[in-house]
Amino acid sequence: MFLKSIDLFGFKSFAEKSRIEFSEGISALVGPNGCGKSNVVDAVKWVLGEQGTRSLRADRMEDIIFNGTETRKALNVAEVTLTLQNNGVLPLDVPEIGVKRRLFRSGESEYFINNAPVKLKDVRELFYDTGIGKTAYSIMEQGRIDQILSNRPEDRRALFEEAAGITRYKVRGREADRKLERTEANMHEVQNVLREVKRSYDTLERQADKTSRYRQVREELFAAEVLIQRHRLKRLREETVKQEAAVEKLRLRREKTRAKIDKLNESLEAEVDRVNSMESRLVEVQKRLYGVQLERSGRRERIDLIREQIEEVARKLARDTERRRAFTTKLETLSASRTEALDAVVAAEQRVRELDKTVEGIRERIDRAQERRSENAERVSEQEGRIGENDSRLTDLQEELRAATDELVDALERRLKESNYSSGTRKRNEAEIEAAVEALTIEVEGRRAVLDDRLRGSDTAESEETIRAGHERLAGIVERVRTAFTAYRAAIPGFLDELLAPEGAITKKRTLDEQIVVLHQDNRERRGDVQSLRDENARLQGTIEKERQNLEQMRMNRVQLEARAETERNTAERLEREILDIEQSIVDTDAQSKRDTERREALAAQIERLESEIENLRTDEAKLTAESKDLEGSIDANNRSLKDEEIHIKREMQELAETQEKFERAKVVLAEKNTEKRTLFESFEERHGRDLREFDSDRPLEGSASQARDTAATLRDELRAIGNVNLMAPEEFVQVKERYEFLAKQLDDLHVAREDLKKVTGEIQRESEQLFVETYNQIRKNFHSIFRRLFGGGRAELRLVDAENVLDSGINILVQPPGKKLESIALLSGGERSLTAVALLFATFMVRPSPFSLLDEIDAALDEHNVARFVEMLQEFAEQSQFVVITHNKKTVAGARTFLGVTMEESGVSKVVTVKVDGLVEQNV
Repeated sequence: MFLKSIDLFGFKSFAEKSRIEFSEGISALVGPNGCGKSNVVDAVKWVLGEQGTRSLRADRMEDIIFNGTETRKALNVAEVTLTLQNNGVLPLDVPEIGVKRRLFRSGESEYFINNAPVKLKDVRELFYDTGIGKTAYSIMEQGRIDQILSNRPEDRRALFEEAAGITRYKVRGREADRKLERTEANMHEVQNVLREVKRSYDTLERQADKTSRYRQVREELFAAEVLIQRHRLKRLREETVKQEAAVEKLRLRREKTRAKIDKLNESLEAEVDRVNSMESRLVEVQKRLYGVQLERSGRRERIDLIREQIEEVARKLARDTERRRAFTTKLETLSASRTEALDAVVAAEQRVRELDKTVEGIRERIDRAQERRSENAERVSEQEGRIGENDSRLTDLQEELRAATDELVDALERRLKESNYSSGTRKRNEAEIEAAVEALTIEVEGRRAVLDDRLRGSDTAESEETIRAGHERLAGIVERVRTAFTAYRAAIPGFLDELLAPEGAITKKRTLDEQIVVLHQDNRERRGDVQSLRDENARLQGTIEKERQNLEQMRMNRVQLEARAETERNTAERLEREILDIEQSIVDTDAQSKRDTERREALAAQIERLESEIENLRTDEAKLTAESKDLEGSIDANNRSLKDEEIHIKREMQELAETQEKFERAKVVLAEKNTEKRTLFESFEERHGRDLREFDSDRPLEGSASQARDTAATLRDELRAIGNVNLMAPEEFVQVKERYEFLAKQLDDLHVAREDLKKVTGEIQRESEQLFVETYNQIRKNFHSIFRRLFGGGRAELRLVDAENVLDSGINILVQPPGKKLESIALLSGGERSLTAVALLFATFMVRPSPFSLLDEIDAALDEHNVARFVEMLQEFAEQSQFVVITHNKKTVAGARTFLGVTMEESGVSKVVTVKVDGLVEQNV
């Protein structure tokens, strides 16, 4: 497995999407200070789950998002993706794994593995025991060197634990410890709850016993009440039987008296029959009159009851009317709200369509700007190519110029030597020529004076002699000038004409100078064009970024509008359902009102019918009263007419009347007994909610009524002694009992789980201890041998602070560079500390090599000799691991297979240049 590439966007200074591709072996990441090299290391740590802002060189996590420059706006998201080629090291059956982390300025963070959303825990578990991680030995910085070599032995354990492959076990052990703590906490919580439930259990158990006794007493009291009522019923039935016998006896007595009267009136058969008929009619009328009065009273009571029912129905109708009015008001409100929601949906959808048009326009502008930027980039590439060609030509011309200059200098030196050129001789010849020329000038001036004298008429002979002497002097002077000039010409080198000839060295040099000037001028012009194009591209990029932000804003607005439309649509649907429910409620209310109205009308009709019947009964009563009075008058008249028999008949009639009265009273008493029995049944049902007829059987009664009353009184006293009870206590006790038993079982299960977790923790600890000891011994041995290789001798030791507790023991490092005593690393120099850390790193790699490793300027404190050893060992380990080295050292860079250059062509924005040494291929990102 090795690191294939890193994709960065919006992370710190990487404002644009940048892709850094790595190759196997050693890759050197170089660049000037402040260009963003260490940001690459921070990006790797961040995507591997780094949460500490100090480790990322930031105050807040949001600070890692590109904050903008003078020409660029800040971004709202940072995203880094690590692409790893997997050959079975990672527990995923795929050849290539992409791990991505994304952070929004709002603080929301996301993790992905192969574009599938995951948690931070999943990312960390993916790299357990591989040497890869935000704090593992796959990332080695200056700060990590200080941590490894710090004075705290405990700070060095993480390196050895990762190499031992027990990180996963430690995590599982911590999880087991947390589970054990949670189990202990759960046990404590369950015990607390169990104590609370136990108190409720005990309380409800007492209440349940009390309630059970209360129910038992109530049942016994009910049985006593039933027995008392059955005794009363039995007594009433016995009295009713006696009363019926008395009524029958009186009826027989009445019949006997009537027979006697009939016998007495045989002589006066007609009159007696008439009187008897009248008497019978009177009795019948009186009976009917009594019956009519009873019926009229019953119907009146029925009318009062029906009127109460009518009033109740009227109140219910009023309530229904009020409910219907409330439903109607709410229906109007909901209808208005639904209309508003539907209008809002239509408006939002219209706004979405408008935004779609705006988004399309923005996309077109972005496409045009990108097309223009691509054209400019092509022109820039073309101009840079021409500039590169010019630079190459300039290099060649400068080489030719240097060669021509060297040739010119060599030729001058050689020809000067060949011509025996002497500056002293040249100067003397120049002085001689100047003196001869001066003498010649004087002579010429003298000759001019002689000529003038002659022309004015001077002595001719003297003039001729003078002229002749002058000619001789002039000839001598000319000869002197010729001789001096010949000597001067011999002193001046003649090869200068050859050098100044068209094919000469000086001419060639001048031609090369002119060509170089032309090429420099052409490059200046082309660089100005490139700068103009880049400035235009920068403006276009700003425009694109602005339009993209507008596009993103439009998209966010569209999503918000769609969400608002969906919300309003859901609101409209909910309101529609509420409207339907209310309309159904109105229909139900109307139906109920209709039924109540019909019932009220039916009850009113009953009242009218009963009042009509009462009126009819009142009429019948009046008729019967009148008839009774008429009969009494007729009887009185007949009796007066039969004075002789009247006394005897009257006596018999009086006896008959007494008998009849007794008979009527007996019948009334019998009716009262029947009414009392009916009242007894109704009262029992009202008090106990059950029908006494259920217990009315031929089964003989147990005990007397007085005993039953005494028993009932005793039971009532016991109920009062019991006092208030919780009638639901038995049922509640059953529930609490179930919960108590469940919690008790759960507590037992937690005890078992705690013991299991203790066993698991012990097994993890034993296995971790074994792996750690084996790895520690191997690293200890490797550390000594690699230290000797790097330092050219000496020795190094690793010692456990607490050998009895290896899983928590710190690790001391004792080293002895060549020529020194064995001493603590705190006394080492900076270079020796760095070299010691490198030795420990490579010793760890020998036990468990990390698939890839990032080394951030760990060679900064090494001298040239130690850097050579470091690079040699780095190349040796590069056969099995991949190294990315951030460095400023030329020897370290020379040992790399791939150069990764980080630049800042634009202030505050990092770019990457990759150069593969073996392929000589350059790629600009």
